[in-house]
Amino acid sequence: MAFSAVAFVAFSAMAYTRLSEHDFDQKLREMGNYLWDLDQAADLASAHDQRGEVERIEAKIQAVGQRAAGFAAIPGSHALLAAYVAGLAARMIREWQSAAGWFQRVVARHPENGDAWLELTWCLAELQDWPKCIEAARQATRLYPGASAGWGNLAMALRSAGDFDGARRAVGRALELDPKDPRNLQLRDELEAG
Repeated sequence: MAFSAVAFVAFSAMAYTRLSEHDFDQKLREMGNYLWDLDQAADLASAHDQRGEVERIEAKIQAVGQRAAGFAAIPGSHALLAAYVAGLAARMIREWQSAAGWFQRVVARHPENGDAWLELTWCLAELQDWPKCIEAARQATRLYPGASAGWGNLAMALRSAGDFDGARRAVGRALELDPKDPRNLQLRDELEAG
């Protein structure tokens, strides 16, 4: 007996609604790890100017993101992890508005998720929404005070918003934590040059 495409999709969706929270969690973590592998492969292909390969990999990333979004729509405690994975996929293919929406969903329900705040900062910077970017970066530095990335993100956002003194303080803190970070060294030099 042959299944139609619609019947198969409906059957697949029903099968996933019978998964336990542990099953969802495990599957979503696998999807997240797969996304990181795909992202690295896309970076490598891009470095070798293999545009067709990048497009093929980004299509896979998009498919994983769509699957995670489907999991996020199924009620349960796994929905936040699914939203995070969907956000990662959207961010990896530069769908900044979509990614920001997913990460905002995560931090609205779990404001202590520092990783989501860091990801949200990146997306808001790409969208040039500096007030929200500054707030997200402040949350990231509150949750991860020892991570130079959050302080560097805050410095970049403050500079872009015109708060040069605040940016100097934030990049100074970032460089205390990681004195060799090239992005923060460049930002410090730009701020010192005026």
